[in-house]
Amino acid sequence: MGKEVEVKILGNKYSFITDRDPNDAIRIATFVDEEARKIKEDEPYSSESTIAILTALNIADKLFTIGSDIEELKSYVE
Repeated sequence: MGKEVEVKILGNKYSFITDRDPNDAIRIATFVDEEARKIKEDEPYSSESTIAILTALNIADKLFTIGSDIEELKSYVE
């Protein structure tokens, strides 16, 4: 059974159940909050939903970049 974790992102509280270590879940939420704050600094008049989408796109970009880097490293090993 998961544990309930409460976090704040852009000043809003969110509670969710996670099977992860609660400290890991908090670290992830802190990362999302930091990324969202960067967007908000650049786009101070954007709605929260726009900030959320732009944050998700930036995080997805980082994920895809890391995935490509891993595949490139695998090709060097093979």
